Order: sequence, then C-alpha cells, then structure tokens
Amino acid sequence: MGGHWGVSEPPPNDAIIALESVLGPESTREIVRLFLHDFPESVRRIEAAGREDQMRIVHGIKSSALHMGATALSERMAALEGRLGDPGATLAPEDLAEAVADFAAVEPGLRDYGGR
Repeated sequence: MGGHWGVSEPPPNDAIIALESVLGPESTREIVRLFLHDFPESVRRIEAAGREDQMRIVHGIKSSALHMGATALSERMAALEGRLGDPGATLAPEDLAEAVADFAAVEPGLRDYGGR
C-alpha cells in the first residue's frame, strides 16, 4: 500500500502522532523526511569516524529514531552508544549492517508518511 498519508489517515505510529500533536503535520513530515535523508550519510560518517565522533553520531540517531517510532533502531543505537563508552571499543561492520536493517524495516512507512 503505497502513496501518501492523507490528512484523515493516521500516521504510522504513536511517536509520529505525538510529534504531530506538538509540531503539526507539515513540520512533522519535514522532520521525517530529514531523518530519512540523513540516516544513510550518518552511517557513512560512523564508518569513517573515531570513537568520540561515533558516539556523538550514534547518540543522534538513537534520539531521532526514538522520535520516529523506530524502536528497534533506537535500542540498537543505545546499545552501540553504551559499548562505545568503553575505552578502546570499536564497532564491527555487522553492527552497522544490523542498524541499516532496522532502518530498512521502518523506512517504507516513514516514506509513505513523509510524502517523498
């Protein structure tokens, strides 16, 4: 079921509904579009960054994913953030592959909602 969420159609999850109640539908759609646009670049930046920058980027994704209702992605990022808090910690390629899979699971619904 593709297409755009109409004004009378419900958003994809409770987190989006909560954002809409504060920001309104158009601002919420813009935030969703930014999240969808920025996620792939954030993953590329994680791959190239040092541990401190990785922590900052992972924290941002964790928070954004939570606001999008992407609970599994947010929880995965929280776990990675915790791991990166240990001196000398590193992320494995499979860590990012799993995060990308979590993103892919919510991406279609968010794209439908975001309208692009």
